[in-house]
Amino acid sequence: MDQLAQTFSALEEDRVYQIVDECLEKSIAPLLIVNELSRGMEKVGQLFKDDEYALAELIYAGEIFKEAMEKIKPLLLDGESSSAGLVIMGTVAGDIHDLGKNIVITMLECSGFKVIDLGVDVPAKKFVEAIKESGASLIGMSLLLTTAMDSLRNAIMAIEEAGIRNNIKIMIGGAPVSEHLREETGADYLGRDAVEALTIARKVFRQSTVDAR
Repeated sequence: MDQLAQTFSALEEDRVYQIVDECLEKSIAPLLIVNELSRGMEKVGQLFKDDEYALAELIYAGEIFKEAMEKIKPLLLDGESSSAGLVIMGTVAGDIHDLGKNIVITMLECSGFKVIDLGVDVPAKKFVEAIKESGASLIGMSLLLTTAMDSLRNAIMAIEEAGIRNNIKIMIGGAPVSEHLREETGADYLGRDAVEALTIARKVFRQSTVDAR
């Protein structure tokens, strides 16, 4: 376990899978393994920001993460309801980056959530339509470019103007997203990584269950 994050950040693909298999054989809690993989992904992201890794390495890391999660997925599902909740995910208009979004989606699906993936470059109107049509209780909006921050603001404003803000919890995430931006836009949650996004989703749907009683 101690080596997993470091091995992942070094992009030693075969060794990552080997360590994951060894951890599973030792019955180490699946979420602990996921936490280490996420730590490794964070290190890769930092290396990319520091120009030590190129976009190709970032994409490669995403593929390693996805394959490693496939090994863990059955054990995560064993402990989760097959209908843990419905989540909408999308990258806001003007941004076509989806690596972070896809990792969050993988994490949610592995933990029993159904996810509607709106894709990338999603206009505000499409977020509103998805909320109305699906009845989901949580929506995640992602961005990587600072130039897409206005699109995030516009999407949240559109949800408010549509009169459905009280029906949905909004989670935002991505490299340039901060607590200040969350407060400014009125979003409910800031998901700094995939593990935190999963924690938020579980919290939202636990509360929804309580409120429904």
